[in-house]
Amino acid sequence: MELIDVGILKVKLGEHIRLLREEKGLSIRQFALQAGIEHPQLINIEKGRVDLKLTTIYKISNALDIELSKLFKFSLK
Repeated sequence: MELIDVGILKVKLGEHIRLLREEKGLSIRQFALQAGIEHPQLINIEKGRVDLKLTTIYKISNALDIELSKLFKFSLK
């Protein structure tokens, strides 16, 4: 198994979360409220600055109404 740079993983995951949020037509404030996440924290998540806790990942997938696995379906390249 190939070792992945964690910094790249955080950035790509954040970008993917932003894309999924935008596909749902949600502003960052709307989504933060819906997910129960502080607005500034969500900004940092989408910019790849945060190591996410499992509970936060669950809140995000729940607010997007998607399965957890869909959050991780993105390319690292």
